[in-house]
Amino acid sequence: MKDKDVTDQCRFNDNDGEHLPLIQCVCGKEFQPWDFILSPYRDMAHRCECGRKLYFKNDIKIYEVIDA
Repeated sequence: MKDKDVTDQCRFNDNDGEHLPLIQCVCGKEFQPWDFILSPYRDMAHRCECGRKLYFKNDIKIYEVIDA
């Protein structure tokens, strides 16, 4: 089963590598910083009161500067 990217429908603070504090769920429910923490592991997804199970992925890209 493919997971759905809902990043643009959520709000969150900076992560510390293994944890991401969710500030607002897809459903609109709001949380205080560090009251609802997401894991980077799919099998440890956290469930919101709305029933959605959420986890996060880090996406880092490195670019080389090419002078024209």
